[in-house]
Amino acid sequence: MNSSIEKLYNNSPVFFQNIGISLYGLKIYLREYGKKLQIELDKLDKSQWYSINELKEYQSEKLRKLIKHSYNHVPYYRNIMDSRRLKPDDIKTIKDLYKLPVLTKNDIKHNLNELTANNYKPSQLIKGHTSGTTGTPLQFYYDKHACLVKNAVDWRQKNEGEIDIGDKIALFLGRVAVPITQGKPPYWRTNWILNHRFYSSFHLSSNNIDKYIDDLERFQPAAFEGYPSTAYIIARFLLSKNKSLPLKAVFTSSETLFPQQREVIEKAFKCPLYDFYGMAERVIFATECSAHEGHHLNMDYGITEILNKDNEPASDSEMGRIIATGLHNYAMPLIRYQTSDVTALKKNECSCGREFPLMEDVTTKAEDVITTKDGRLISSSILTHPFKPMRYVAESQIIQEDLEHIRIKIVKLPGYKDDDTKYLLNEFIKRVGDDMKIDIEFVESIPRTKMGKFRWVISKVPLGF
Repeated sequence: MNSSIEKLYNNSPVFFQNIGISLYGLKIYLREYGKKLQIELDKLDKSQWYSINELKEYQSEKLRKLIKHSYNHVPYYRNIMDSRRLKPDDIKTIKDLYKLPVLTKNDIKHNLNELTANNYKPSQLIKGHTSGTTGTPLQFYYDKHACLVKNAVDWRQKNEGEIDIGDKIALFLGRVAVPITQGKPPYWRTNWILNHRFYSSFHLSSNNIDKYIDDLERFQPAAFEGYPSTAYIIARFLLSKNKSLPLKAVFTSSETLFPQQREVIEKAFKCPLYDFYGMAERVIFATECSAHEGHHLNMDYGITEILNKDNEPASDSEMGRIIATGLHNYAMPLIRYQTSDVTALKKNECSCGREFPLMEDVTTKAEDVITTKDGRLISSSILTHPFKPMRYVAESQIIQEDLEHIRIKIVKLPGYKDDDTKYLLNEFIKRVGDDMKIDIEFVESIPRTKMGKFRWVISKVPLGF
């Protein structure tokens, strides 16, 4: 939201903030729910049971349409294909994708306008950002249909967890629904349209977590959705008090889910946990089914390639980089997009009967929870949000030295300005509080671990309990 609306929202009584949240919920409902959502769900309910050959043909058919559109209406791809003397008919199946180059984050940063389809009006574009978990946030655009399909795939998994549209859902995400300056409950706001309650992940602390539990018990949600680390914090607290909060399902994403976290979360909430892997880029969606034998690559959502160190297709169980192609976003097609994540395909098939390939857990960063001086516990994924609109940051890293000091390393791109620093500091203060000293350190590069991995958040402060 822009600064004037944000100021009005922050200064409004809680009741009017709930109205504001619900009006936004109405906007999403009109765009992504109702009869059109049910139509997409019906299609997806059928396609998830296609044979592997039917799925590959489905992907190839969608790809042919996307390539033709991209050649005719997306200048970036027209230039790429012309330079390689390719025509749309040269890419007939998913096996022909290799003819196009990998699309990197830098390619997107430097070719945003050229990657945007010229047959879409600005009013038809929906702006999006990556979460920036690698410290390299991106801006891009969706069309309405891409948002609808993403919502449908999301609800397909929720249906697998026996959650229906209209059920109460407790959401612990990265949105600043509650002004950070607020010093007492309620630390939650309600979207009455969708029956969702947004709990502030920024106010959560060992001193007030019992208030969250009390409201969760009053709200009686059917499901919990949030970052694994946040769900784990709440679950650990419940078990430490010999309590539980029975739900139908827990849904986690955006961070690596560790086995010990799953065990504690399922024990505290007395229900199965469904982890999923998705990207704001709308190119890949991998979900757990009720068999919980791995993450199904939803082939009706996108095409996923796993490339090894030699840039060749990785064999089963061989780790490689995720290269993904979204099949539904025509406003800004991302074809052979190179993600920052690494995984492998499992050799075995799922006992559920779906022929979607099973993907190993995605290997990203072993991120830590940030602890503030007043005891609030902030998931590192939440801290990605200030970076979302920052187009001139190549990489970043957050290091918490102690309860009062955070260092943010920045690798600048040409175009970075002092206003970017002011914005970043302001947005961080909103989330961690003004009693935390925040230093911005500009560096040429950010070192990797001995294993070659990149840690975006390094906290030297242990959890409060």
